[in-house]
Amino acid sequence: RGGSVGWRRPLTMQLPAGFPGKQAWRTLPMTSLTSGKRIRMSMMPMLMMLLLPWAAFGVTAGLAAFRARYLFPYMVDLILVAFVLLWLGSVFAAVYARFRIAEPTWYTYLCCALGVAVVAGPLCGDHIFRSLTQHYYRVGDLKTLHGVDVAVDKGDAMLDAGIVDFAQGNYLDGMRAWHFKHHSAYCVAPVVTNRTAGPVSGSYDFWAVGKDCCSLTSSDFRCGAWGHPHADRAIRVLADQDMAFYRLAVQQAETLYGLVAANPVFFKWSDDPQAEVASWFAQAMRNFTFDLALAFMVSLVALSCAAYRFSWMAPALAMTDELSVSGKSYGTGGSGGPGGPGP
Repeated sequence: RGGSVGWRRPLTMQLPAGFPGKQAWRTLPMTSLTSGKRIRMSMMPMLMMLLLPWAAFGVTAGLAAFRARYLFPYMVDLILVAFVLLWLGSVFAAVYARFRIAEPTWYTYLCCALGVAVVAGPLCGDHIFRSLTQHYYRVGDLKTLHGVDVAVDKGDAMLDAGIVDFAQGNYLDGMRAWHFKHHSAYCVAPVVTNRTAGPVSGSYDFWAVGKDCCSLTSSDFRCGAWGHPHADRAIRVLADQDMAFYRLAVQQAETLYGLVAANPVFFKWSDDPQAEVASWFAQAMRNFTFDLALAFMVSLVALSCAAYRFSWMAPALAMTDELSVSGKSYGTGGSGGPGGPGP
């Protein structure tokens, strides 16, 4: 010690009287994490952490996207609320576990992953429902009418029509098309017949419609199967958020061309409406399958990152200022007595 400059006595820990020996030290309660050394992770908890959030996502997305949502919307809402309550239960379990164990545990991971799943699942399912399956189910519940003639049939008699097969000689009148602009261009064109000068009732009730498929400066309608030479069929348009704008477009066409549309009904012009409606459900299934696969990959990557991090974390008992054994606290200090300075 005499001639050394800057020499300091190494810090040691003096065990007080009554502190357990080596054998007892090995029995101290530890967490599943080992300081400075990677440990093996149990596969069963990891498998549960992978599948539980993914299953929650799949169930909630499926309920929000398909027929259950269409037939029993309130029941589906109650089930989704139950999943939210399940997530809140995992939050309580995670908070309780953190009071008992200082390190993050699988309860913490499950709480976070389940929260993401019960939010993302209904959102993805709702997007599929509103864009595809809702229209598919609504059109499927309506009738398919054949031989509809716009010269004699009225719009208020077609309120239960889902798919319409027009009589020969009925066609789109693109020269009297118009639009209403609100973010998108809502385009309309009357369906007329070449057998009479106009409808017998005097009201042009049948209109082909579409979004962003017509000119904003002239009568140029290019929506649906407008250019197909044998297209004389149509699919009923039932999108509630678009109906008001199509009616405004019809009102502008009435003013511009001197027409009357007492009971307008809106259709999408199509050359094969049955196949087009079936394609909506097929697309919904593809979207749902993609969402499931993406959710599984996200769950797998998140679990891998969490497992890697957990396997290298130090236990809460390592490098602490106070050790507790069998309900007794023992301080750590320098080379002297407990909590006291060295000699």
